[in-house]
Amino acid sequence: MKISTLGFPSTEEAKLGKILPLAKNAAYTLQAFDASGVPDVLLVFGEVGAYQAQLTGLSGLPVQIGVVAKQPPEQAGYFHLPFPLVASRVLRVLDGLSGVGGIEPPSTPAQPEHTAITVTAEPAAIAAPIEGDTALQYRVLVVDDSLPMQKALALELEKLPATVHIDFAGSGEEALTMTEEQRYDFIFLDIMMPGIDGFEACTQMRKRPAMKKTPIIMLTAKTSPMDEVKGVIAGCSTYLTKPIVHEDFQKVMQRITKWVDNFSVRD
Repeated sequence: MKISTLGFPSTEEAKLGKILPLAKNAAYTLQAFDASGVPDVLLVFGEVGAYQAQLTGLSGLPVQIGVVAKQPPEQAGYFHLPFPLVASRVLRVLDGLSGVGGIEPPSTPAQPEHTAITVTAEPAAIAAPIEGDTALQYRVLVVDDSLPMQKALALELEKLPATVHIDFAGSGEEALTMTEEQRYDFIFLDIMMPGIDGFEACTQMRKRPAMKKTPIIMLTAKTSPMDEVKGVIAGCSTYLTKPIVHEDFQKVMQRITKWVDNFSVRD
């Protein structure tokens, strides 16, 4: 599926470019919006009225047009992609539009040609359910500005004997926003990131009453005694060293999931 953007800030377009390769159910390609090719999906950032001339030129073409904003668009004929962009939510919306991954596409009445669609689903898993005890489900946040690291953690999490719902954040600031909107069973938090680093993000999370007992696993390229001290002060639960070693990861997960299953207050 070819996806183009209109009016996107460079930072948000870069974020979208990192999200699309995480898709498992379909291949999504980000391409420039110009006369050389018509995309399957056009994502408009903010108010569509400012781009009415460009949108009018797409009339009659098989293009699904969505608005990226905090609130659904008032104009008919556009679907809604909530802002801020969250990886699992973006991919769920796109999967729904393409009708893949067992997700029903948004219903569209016969008239008009384009129908206003509001996708109100909460952030959901981009990882497919795993065989095992389906009674066990975990919602996990992975905070790392490295796409390969995000993928490595997702692959390890898929090996847990449970259904794992994974959200991704590329910065400490984004993680703080996402944890305000969604409760997570546990969080992977990289130390070295641009902007707010992992120590500061962890400190701010622990100030929230609802997150005082949330397991936070810090990710570091190499653990030094000073890092461990700073992590303890910030409130992290444990460490994992990068690159991820399967045996070490699974041992940590056994401890973390056991605690979550026995002591965590879950929705």
